[in-house]
Amino acid sequence: MKHLIALIAILLAPLAANAAEVTIAVGRSLPPYVIVDEWRGLEYDVVREALALEGHTLKPRYMAIARVMKELDTGLVDAAMTMQPSSGVKAFYSDSHITYRNYAITLAKHNFTIKRPEDLAGKSVIAFQKATVILGPAFKAAVESNPRYREEVKQVVQPTLLFLDRVDVVVSERSIFGWFANEDEVKSKVDTTQAVRFHPIFPPTDYYVAFRDEALRDSFNRGLKKLRASGMYGKIIERYSGFLKEDGGG
Repeated sequence: MKHLIALIAILLAPLAANAAEVTIAVGRSLPPYVIVDEWRGLEYDVVREALALEGHTLKPRYMAIARVMKELDTGLVDAAMTMQPSSGVKAFYSDSHITYRNYAITLAKHNFTIKRPEDLAGKSVIAFQKATVILGPAFKAAVESNPRYREEVKQVVQPTLLFLDRVDVVVSERSIFGWFANEDEVKSKVDTTQAVRFHPIFPPTDYYVAFRDEALRDSFNRGLKKLRASGMYGKIIERYSGFLKEDGGG
């Protein structure tokens, strides 16, 4: 027994020696990925647990997205979440830890066929703020001359209007839409049991954690691999999944 305890201590010693409190820049609250006032979220939990598996502790530093790059550049934080190499920020980027999947979402009863952005023509569409910038030129071209297109800052408005049948299409990230559709504020006003369709007309978007230190990035990647292999990653995803009735049509 003494030999076993000694062996465990030896194995854990390098981990303890390299353990660190990692200050990470976290953008504004975006449920279910980041829920600021509850210190949790789908992305938040993935990053925290991946670090923990390597002996590190996450210390979040919440800030506006515009400040994230500056804080990382100046060394005020060790890393930043929800980043992409295309951002122009010089850093050591992790393996992708989270993927956003934007869809055109409709009520199944309308039986819309939407296979590309151009199919949104003539339909009333509500999207998230700056969607025409984020979702690319094809989407922008499809909606910029549409008088029935609008962007809404408050994401809770999107499922409300869709289930009230006041818009034909909602453009949103799947998990975000599902989260807000399950809010009491929405369920008290509309029937959220109506079947919806998710039309995959946008490519998925992978995000990464940008680190100032290469060794810390490598450590995070090891923790992320452990998280996936253990099944914990999948459980985190399930924890924040919405409960929408989905119809598999096109």
